[in-house]
Amino acid sequence: MKVTDVRVYPIEGRHWPRFPWLFVEVETDTGVSGLGEALSYRSSGVYESLENVKRRLIGRDPTQIELLWEELYRDGVSLPAISGIEIALWDILGKCLNAPIHSLLGGRCRDKVEVYVDGFFRGAKYVEEEYVQKALAAVGQGFRALKMDVDEPIASGRSLNRSLTPRDLKHTARMVAAVREAVGDEVRLAIDCHGAFNVNSAIALAEKLEPYDLMWIEDPVPQENLKAMAKVTLSSKTPVCTGELLNTRYQFRELFEAQAAEIIMPDVARTGGILELKKIATAADTYHIPVAPHNMVGPIATTASVQLCANMPNFFLLESQMGDVAWRDQILKKPLKIVDGCIEVPTEPGLGIELDRIELEKHLAQ
Repeated sequence: MKVTDVRVYPIEGRHWPRFPWLFVEVETDTGVSGLGEALSYRSSGVYESLENVKRRLIGRDPTQIELLWEELYRDGVSLPAISGIEIALWDILGKCLNAPIHSLLGGRCRDKVEVYVDGFFRGAKYVEEEYVQKALAAVGQGFRALKMDVDEPIASGRSLNRSLTPRDLKHTARMVAAVREAVGDEVRLAIDCHGAFNVNSAIALAEKLEPYDLMWIEDPVPQENLKAMAKVTLSSKTPVCTGELLNTRYQFRELFEAQAAEIIMPDVARTGGILELKKIATAADTYHIPVAPHNMVGPIATTASVQLCANMPNFFLLESQMGDVAWRDQILKKPLKIVDGCIEVPTEPGLGIELDRIELEKHLAQ
């Protein structure tokens, strides 16, 4: 079996054009094809990287996943592009062996994957009453874990010196307190800072929010300096979660050695694909660190994440987006459904999904 083509489909996903979805399809001479997805930001060059690398894959054996990954990685190909291709290759392998990807990784540890909902607050003003209403609505839909942004709605989240003002700190504490009181103690609640703050501000924020029993504080400082992240982690009673912008097991090794986080969130569509995230999770397990994969783009990446989470012993929670594009479920012939805050693990060969080609054509980006 040989690769005959690599097709790239840019999709007008959530927050277009800031976050396009990039679907990847690897075709073979046997008629078996595989789907993947690459995490792309606007003007990141991931689309161009995928277009350039396709000629290197034509004529190659798509089941040599490890070999192809190493060749592309060592030649400096964009990691999101490698991720999209690698996911598609696993889809092909699963279809050829008539097995779901989680079976090829060692089998299921669970039949359902629990998710937390990000973006439950979309459309609400940054005031207690509106966030409370949105949070209660999400809990009413069966979600038992929520995450809210605390940097983007406040001026300090965009400050050049990354300092959190006393006024914004108090406002943030009021918002978190209101949501916690509304949803109760049995619902997990996390916050995301998107790396907006400096070390002192992050430590002050963590201390201020201690009474609200947060599941984690995500990216309190930028991820470029893991020693700075570690300083916040070691100073905070609330767990710190990070890793969505880290690529490969090599960068995560530095995080583990620095003790920079108690929870990690690698992204299958960015960090190197299915097998690379599996290696990262295995390394994390040696440090007894749970994994809560980042998942912010389209349904192919979500499905790949579900396959991984089903197999992962130290899996914690998977991210799920609320307030996404209205047609998200329509782009797959058999969409993944969230029931009582969980996604049932697909058992069909490969990823276990098929694109609705007619719906796909409606949302292609130019």
